[in-house]
Amino acid sequence: MGQLSETQIKATKSGPKEFFLNDGDNLFLRVRETGKAWIYRYEWEKKPIKLGFGPYPAVSLALARAKAREANTLRASGLDPREVRRQQEEQARVAQLNTVERLARAWHASAKKDREWSDGYAEKVIRHLEIHVFPWVGDQSIETIPPTEIVRCLHRIKDRGNLETAQRVREAVQHVYQYAVDIGALEPAKNFVNKNTGGLPPPRSRHFAAITEPEKLGQLMRDIQAYKGAFITRCALRLAPMMFQRPGQIRFADWEDISLDIKLWRCPPEKMKMREWQKRDSRTPAHLVPLPRQAMEILQELYPLTGPSGPVFRSMSRRSEKSRYMSENTVNAALRAMGYDTKEDITGHGFRATARTMIREYLGWDPDVIERHLAHVSDEELGGSYDRTTFLTQRREMVQQWADFLDDLQARKMPAQAENVLRFVRPPAPKARHA
Repeated sequence: MGQLSETQIKATKSGPKEFFLNDGDNLFLRVRETGKAWIYRYEWEKKPIKLGFGPYPAVSLALARAKAREANTLRASGLDPREVRRQQEEQARVAQLNTVERLARAWHASAKKDREWSDGYAEKVIRHLEIHVFPWVGDQSIETIPPTEIVRCLHRIKDRGNLETAQRVREAVQHVYQYAVDIGALEPAKNFVNKNTGGLPPPRSRHFAAITEPEKLGQLMRDIQAYKGAFITRCALRLAPMMFQRPGQIRFADWEDISLDIKLWRCPPEKMKMREWQKRDSRTPAHLVPLPRQAMEILQELYPLTGPSGPVFRSMSRRSEKSRYMSENTVNAALRAMGYDTKEDITGHGFRATARTMIREYLGWDPDVIERHLAHVSDEELGGSYDRTTFLTQRREMVQQWADFLDDLQARKMPAQAENVLRFVRPPAPKARHA
């Protein structure tokens, strides 16, 4: 039978180098300073393979020999013992994913890693499932759920008026079902969830509320100037239409990002709206935002209060620490306090549409220059890869004209240049110069 005995194994002492004791039938005891373990050694397709059977004495000599006999039987049948073990482990893992919730969480963990989701987006996806799916079908087997149960989940969301959320939940559930098929937890024929499940109508496209009329914008600027709320909020309100960057960029601005001496705000990739892998890519450039004279004056007023480091727009709430940023609802709450409907009149994000429209219509700037300031990529084919123009020199001039334009509107004065445009005498667009 075997060459080893329990007495011999127990008496064997480890040394500075590992060594093997042969028990026959391709079974070996590996002896190391860290302990003893069973190894099954064989060749498969002319390649040497080592298959671990576990540590000794947790795996006894008798059990190790039984495992070796089983492996020899598999090889005699033309099967690779290592591949058989891998399949068995996978089957055991899939067997544990025996409910919709477990499958959904496994898919979510895999998708977050493979697709490099941001933490915020990943949290949103799983929360949709936790709120709208798990309470009703989370503990059921994915093989036994009738299509009507998934449809009911989607219609509950739709009937509350949240059509876009219903669409997103359906997409997530569709991925969960496909994941179940991919790992063998569900037969392909039973995957009934697709883009038509629930018969949901396409959601209506709705843009952010924005002001595009000079008179109304002038009134808004006067209302902002007269705002009696917190000083930091008032500064953010004054800068938002002037700089027309995304609300998150403004809210998360740090003094370390702003160079007052060269009048430039450097927005690092991690604070921009882009895919997570782009944020982590060292080659992704920062978005450069030139600062007009009026923005410099506002920041210099704010500096003694929140500078010289950390958040420019620090939260002043007693419940927050000194280093915390202003709430994402602060600007919109201030607009509502001034009497503006953030769904119909103007919203913090709508300042981008306001500037994009009016700079083009009333100041006559080239769309490419405006789009670069908005941090939009080129629409040309392969533009994101080859067109790396920043138009920084032109944008310095453009933002100063825009800030002056806002000042004139606030003073109830239509700029002469804008009047020319209204009379269809548009000034020529500046020539594109690479900065």
